[in-house]
Amino acid sequence: MKNLALLFAFFLLPFSLLAQGNIMLMPFEPLMNATWKAEGKWKDGKPFKQEVSYSWSEDEETVNMVTNSYLDTTFTDFGKFSDGVHRWDTISNSIKFEVKDVHGNTIEGTVKTKQKTIMYEYVYENELGVKTYMTDALIWIKPDKYMFKVGTMKDDEWAEVYLETYFFKK
Repeated sequence: MKNLALLFAFFLLPFSLLAQGNIMLMPFEPLMNATWKAEGKWKDGKPFKQEVSYSWSEDEETVNMVTNSYLDTTFTDFGKFSDGVHRWDTISNSIKFEVKDVHGNTIEGTVKTKQKTIMYEYVYENELGVKTYMTDALIWIKPDKYMFKVGTMKDDEWAEVYLETYFFKK
């Protein structure tokens, strides 16, 4: 009987995990099927406001992300700013992401996780063509709250922080 229970658990566990989506994307599970809201100020004093929703794709192999943010430089028009997708890359054994915004820009990068922290690493190119290696971090505080940092890192330490605020589950 013990062997039967063990065999049942051995086969059932993988199926229950896979039923929730690609197991390599499980770091996103606490964010799923919810909207997360953040407000704050950038280092230069400009306002920051975002609402981000995460959901599984139909085949549960990718995580979709829809972001609402300010659409203009007067910070009055708020709406859908970008669509993103996260997927497990079997070649690099890492989570890759791609975000396309309403201005036609695409940002691609890698997601790293450390315990309950999710870190997006990517190259940002400004209007002058200057490239900066950026990190956006969602640092778990409690089930309905994450600290959100945007900046640059050197040797796993924050070198410069451009934004620090909190995301709350809406």
